[in-house]
Amino acid sequence: MNILITESQLNIINESTLKRQDLCATFGGYSEFCRQIEKNIKGRKENLGNLSSNFFNDVVKNPKFFKTITLEPGNPEFDSRMDRLIMLQFVLANFRSCPEIQTKLQKDIEVLPKKGLKMVVDENNKYSLLNRLDTHYSAKAYLLTKIILDEIEGYENQEKIDKIDLNDISDEKIREIIKYVIDNNNVDEVSEYLFDLLNENKEFRDYFMGSLKYSRDMGNKVEQDIFNSLRQKYGKENVIEFSGDFGFVDYFGIDGILIEGEVAHPIQISTSIKSHPKIFKYASERCKPLGFYKNNNIVTKYSPEI
Repeated sequence: MNILITESQLNIINESTLKRQDLCATFGGYSEFCRQIEKNIKGRKENLGNLSSNFFNDVVKNPKFFKTITLEPGNPEFDSRMDRLIMLQFVLANFRSCPEIQTKLQKDIEVLPKKGLKMVVDENNKYSLLNRLDTHYSAKAYLLTKIILDEIEGYENQEKIDKIDLNDISDEKIREIIKYVIDNNNVDEVSEYLFDLLNENKEFRDYFMGSLKYSRDMGNKVEQDIFNSLRQKYGKENVIEFSGDFGFVDYFGIDGILIEGEVAHPIQISTSIKSHPKIFKYASERCKPLGFYKNNNIVTKYSPEI
């Protein structure tokens, strides 16, 4: 069978892919306002990054609108993740590496069975991409912008006032608006708003969920490319993969273990070099974490200064 794609269809496909990477572009004249929102929730001022993460974590795990399961012993989703945590502890202990991580792993092994962690699931009780929203700055900015524009449009129509030029407001005012939206008292309202958009607005759903999937898929591809490169260089038996969706090992920022000589290196993989990878905070004479990233098909290794 030959599938023919016209130039106009190709442009639509390319545009769709682009918008999954740059959700703010979907707002046209308000794209800059959306980018300013994203910049502010990425920054450290007024702790908006953590506040927005906690808020949207509560939004998608709101049982009134979204389906969640409790990760507890006996649940396959829990047991498989706990097995990976125990395996990580075993590998580090076997090579006498990273005692601080080992101690924290033991604490997690004891606490997690009783913690009642919630995970958003789809209609088949499988992991949902909505679990990624709390750490996905572009998707959060996209949703926040949509909320704000809809609220302003409703207010302007009701009061019959001139439109506000959002592209001219200050960062301070933008942060004020963001904090107003992500107030804990608004969780139910935003949950319902997101639920309705996902079920009734196909364009929103395609871009929103498409962006979450695109970033997950791109991250997974880079991870697999780097893991394959490491296996070729160091041998399959010396590369252990721990990455995965909603994994308990994620808390430590560990994507895998590279065994080099008699040393087990916790490794973190990313699409670009990070200034402060999470695992680097454990660096010591007895813990040698490594970072890897891929750029232009070149895999680069970097390490913290000890």
